[in-house]
Amino acid sequence: MQAVIDNKKHLEELGPLLEDMRDYLAKLEQGCQDLPIGLHAEDKSKPLEVLAQIVEGVSYYQKLLKSAAVLLEIDFSEVLCKNISIASLFDQLCEIFTSIFEAAESQDYSLLTDLIEYDLVPAISISQQIVAVVQIRHKERIV
Repeated sequence: MQAVIDNKKHLEELGPLLEDMRDYLAKLEQGCQDLPIGLHAEDKSKPLEVLAQIVEGVSYYQKLLKSAAVLLEIDFSEVLCKNISIASLFDQLCEIFTSIFEAAESQDYSLLTDLIEYDLVPAISISQQIVAVVQIRHKERIV
């Protein structure tokens, strides 16, 4: 009985968390769109710091999404939007971050800018859409 009560409580708490995450992802996307300008400046320390914060933010998003999927009993391999599942999104983000770290380590700022603009920003956009689908599933569960 206690497990049922705990599960219901977690489901109730999940709604505001998903909304916050969706808003946060929008801010991350905007931050990514602003980064390339800074990476072309002479002092790259601030944009690289912001990039590290973005990576940390996306990692937090992944943890929350994973927990939400488990709580809502969403299969990680289920396609949620645009032929993307949670598992394939996580794989894509892992590949993007590996490429970003390699580009940053080799100080290839042109490649880093391309990775942010053409890989990370679209992945964050898809992440927002997946959160929207998870929010719908959440609302269906609590009704």
